[in-house]
Amino acid sequence: MMKARLLWEMVNLMRAHALHLITTGRQELEDTVAIARQCPSEMIDVLHIREKHRSASDIMRWHEALSKALPRTRIYINDRVDAAFAVHACGIHLGFSSIPMAEARKLMPSDTRIGLSVHSVAEAIEAEQAGADYVIFGHIYATSSKAGLEPRGIAALAEVVEAVELPVIAIGGIEPDKVEEVLSTGCSGIAVMSSVFLHPEPSQQIIRFRAVLDRCNHQPRRLQI
Repeated sequence: MMKARLLWEMVNLMRAHALHLITTGRQELEDTVAIARQCPSEMIDVLHIREKHRSASDIMRWHEALSKALPRTRIYINDRVDAAFAVHACGIHLGFSSIPMAEARKLMPSDTRIGLSVHSVAEAIEAEQAGADYVIFGHIYATSSKAGLEPRGIAALAEVVEAVELPVIAIGGIEPDKVEEVLSTGCSGIAVMSSVFLHPEPSQQIIRFRAVLDRCNHQPRRLQI
């Protein structure tokens, strides 16, 4: 068991690009777990529990259940620092409406990974100055979760990648056939939500994403987290 765990960790360290999977906020725990169990855990670097309408105790239950469903995936909690602290989450992800990064650092253990969602170069620079370990930038392409909002596009993503010394994860409307274009910016990986959790074949979709990420010849400006 220990040898298998070490081998998995070595594989993760060798990957150039990260795959982040984010819950939709529209599915119940049972449905989300059922989907997660279909997915190859070793192919997903990070799962984000992003369930803004749920209580801290709900998020704690989600963390326990999804940790069991995806035993080889790091589980991050979005926004709810109280729940993250209670379950000893290895990472948290904040928005600009969340508690400040400095306060989150005080509350969480020093080795906790903390990321921030950003939507511009200025916000990315601010996140870096605040001590973020990585940022998620988007949305890159048109997506139903941001209906009516103009996508920021590849050029804007490239500007953010060049502006900060942090890993930048791209999000928003990314499908397997768009991954190469996204990675051409030097970003460190991608984050996907409905493209997996609302897909009729979620496990196959994960395999498709992982295959493109791993065979891509573009090098990230900063290594994945």
